[in-house]
Amino acid sequence: MALERPDSPCIARCTTAVGDNVCRGCGRSFAEISNWCFMDENAREQVWLQLPQRQPLLDIAEGLGVLLDLQQLDGEEWGVLPLAGRPLFIRMQSAGVQLRLPDGRALPLDVQQGLDGITAQLRQYAALVN
Repeated sequence: MALERPDSPCIARCTTAVGDNVCRGCGRSFAEISNWCFMDENAREQVWLQLPQRQPLLDIAEGLGVLLDLQQLDGEEWGVLPLAGRPLFIRMQSAGVQLRLPDGRALPLDVQQGLDGITAQLRQYAALVN
């Protein structure tokens, strides 16, 4: 049985109209929003499945005061955060957050301190590598 979904993930808080590449409302990229009516059911479902992973990344970006972008690396979607003059790559993995190191390894971040702890760790990492 197919999962019943609304026609679109849009929640009428679109921020791509003001220049964001990833909407802070629904979590879709500008390209996904622009092409939504042209996507087939399978492509739309793939977007729907990615949205729960993107929302925490949007929250982290907001906590850092930066805008989230998305990039495919090694077949996986990573959030890109511009911090301290360099891009930081993060993703959700098994209810945790991973930071991609320059050599491609993924470093798990401590999530016990919540959003504030994650943003503090990312700021510390950015300061160390600069």
